[in-house]
Amino acid sequence: MIEDPEEKSQLPSLNDMLHEYLNELQEDTLIDKKVRMTCKGYVEYLRIGLKGSKPSSAKWIEIGKVRKQYPHLVNA
Repeated sequence: MIEDPEEKSQLPSLNDMLHEYLNELQEDTLIDKKVRMTCKGYVEYLRIGLKGSKPSSAKWIEIGKVRKQYPHLVNA
């Protein structure tokens, strides 16, 4: 690794980064979103982490299903 004495920023340690992925979620959480092109047009997907599970096990779910199953995570 090359050190630059002028560089003031510091990357987070591996332990800092792992901490958020090892802890169980305290509530259902919207983690990420993406839009995919399908034969029916553009479809939005949300990555949902469920209460009691780890963020690394979050699943991508189509937004229509999220609205029905987890309405509290999606703005109307």
